[in-house]
Amino acid sequence: MLTVTIDPMRNLQKEGIDMAAAHQRLMDAWRELWGQYKAIIDAFDGLIYICSASFEIEFVNRHLAEMLGYSPLGQKCYKALYNLDHPCPRCSKEKVLRGETIRQKSFNPQNNRTYYQVATPFYMKGEALMMMTIQYLPANCPSQLISIEPEEAPEEVAGRQVA
Repeated sequence: MLTVTIDPMRNLQKEGIDMAAAHQRLMDAWRELWGQYKAIIDAFDGLIYICSASFEIEFVNRHLAEMLGYSPLGQKCYKALYNLDHPCPRCSKEKVLRGETIRQKSFNPQNNRTYYQVATPFYMKGEALMMMTIQYLPANCPSQLISIEPEEAPEEVAGRQVA
């Protein structure tokens, strides 16, 4: 019986490809691309976090970590962000994990600020996650720039809390 072994690395080396140099070029390109993504995330003037179906925080941007004073990776979002022992009563995670994007205004009575939140589905390694972006709305922000979801009355939105 004849056994044939195919070694793509050996074939590339026979063609004169310097594997170490090719690997270095690939790593350099990856670092550059990662640096661009990181710059975009760091430039966002708001808070970003990603949480799993089990409410565990998978990612936070620099602004959120600085606001909290630590990195809450692996913690339950409702505990780390809102100091609750259970999921938030109006959590949109289930809708988001089904593929919906949820946009809403919220008011935090603890700091008397209004925020605009967007929760979007995010997929990584085949797992559905929720990505939340939160931006502070200054008092002089024209109300027509941000719309409340049609089924929600303003008094319902005013009772919500965000980080």
